[in-house]
Amino acid sequence: MAHLDRTIIHVLSNNVVMTKLSSGKNSITFGKGIGFKKKPGAMLDEKEITQEFLLHTMETIEHYEQILNYVDTKIVAVTEEVIAMAQQRLEGEFSETIHTALVDHINFAIERCRRGVLITNPFSYEIKLMYKEEYDAAAEAVHYLNEKLDAGLPEDEIAFLAMHFHGARNRERGTDTLAVVRLVAKVMDEAKSIGLKFNDSFSSIRFISHLKGLIDRVKKETHIRNPLLGRIQAEYPISYERSLTLSAILKDHLNKDVPEDEVGFLALHIERSSQREQM
Repeated sequence: MAHLDRTIIHVLSNNVVMTKLSSGKNSITFGKGIGFKKKPGAMLDEKEITQEFLLHTMETIEHYEQILNYVDTKIVAVTEEVIAMAQQRLEGEFSETIHTALVDHINFAIERCRRGVLITNPFSYEIKLMYKEEYDAAAEAVHYLNEKLDAGLPEDEIAFLAMHFHGARNRERGTDTLAVVRLVAKVMDEAKSIGLKFNDSFSSIRFISHLKGLIDRVKKETHIRNPLLGRIQAEYPISYERSLTLSAILKDHLNKDVPEDEVGFLALHIERSSQREQM
């Protein structure tokens, strides 16, 4: 790879700077002491860099510049540090939009906490089970933010950050991710009302994981064959009926049919959950 010169355009902290590359792109760049006593216009030695995120689009760069005008630079720098920590923990390169989105979200969350306005996350439980890797990274991030900024962010904030990490990791819009979480929560509420119980056990995590995959397959209309369908219908009629009830919610929200094969697989998961409750 060709050598690229980097000029500092913003010093966010001693360890985080924003640079302009000789290729024309901008980046958020990390390194111990990388910004110490540096001013905009200074050149950066490539050997000092430990991690770097490129900002590819003008829209992202403009949004970031706007955020630097109204958000405390310390909040920006610490947020960039938690993004870097999460990126190291989670596979898959984050979308560049997380930089502006997460800085904006955390700044607003800290403002609310300082005013004593606490917003709860009604989907914390579902998010914790659906996106466990992201949730664990977010728990570390919230702890770090509270330690470095004395932010006082509550536990519910972990689920909000997990959603941001998931969206950035899978390049999904936040509204799309939230729609899936809402639908999973709605199906689970109905499942509880017809007798299923959920906790943090492996069977609950597996049930939610299957449900998430089922929603994705129904949306994309890519389904899997179920060679055990007839047997499931005959041996587990109650679980199959419950599966039909839950599948009707999916059909109603996604405007797509849930094939019988998929209803059968969901019935198997319901049966497993029911049997574990009786053990």
